[in-house]
Amino acid sequence: MLGPTEPVVALTALQSGVGGLTVEAACSDAVGDLRLACAYRLVGARPSLVAHSREIPVAGLHARRPVIVSSRERFEQLVVDLRQVRSLERLVVLAYSESGAALDWGGTLVVHGFGGLRVEAPLRHGRSAGVLVALSVLRVGGELVLRAEDELVEGTLRDACTAHGFDEITWVDTRTPLV
Repeated sequence: MLGPTEPVVALTALQSGVGGLTVEAACSDAVGDLRLACAYRLVGARPSLVAHSREIPVAGLHARRPVIVSSRERFEQLVVDLRQVRSLERLVVLAYSESGAALDWGGTLVVHGFGGLRVEAPLRHGRSAGVLVALSVLRVGGELVLRAEDELVEGTLRDACTAHGFDEITWVDTRTPLV
């Protein structure tokens, strides 16, 4: 469980390189129309965004094998293909309201991976609008480091991306990146 006293966990080499790393927002409908997005930077490429609700379902729209895939099953989820982890520099997981309405923040961001890996980061902020920068993932050497950011940014997806160093993303509007 990631939180204020222990916000960081380093995955092992196996957990960082085998299978997929799945991030999902486990929350009830009472929270509101919570969606997930992922701002990311791949080695040698400009940063961009993956968001199922923004109709940008994969990292690298023209890639044969996308590094990150966004989808919705029971919950919104992002899956990082760890066979391609060397392509990934870093990413941040963003939670937001698709309609722009205030959310009754609650539930948990759950990360699943190889060997039964399960990491949780609570989504607790009371009722508020904005974009929650929930989790960051950084590749250090060959291993991934997960950090609960838990920072609510007043504003839009673009504001949250800019606040976390993804200011090279070109935007059509405050919610839609140019891909």
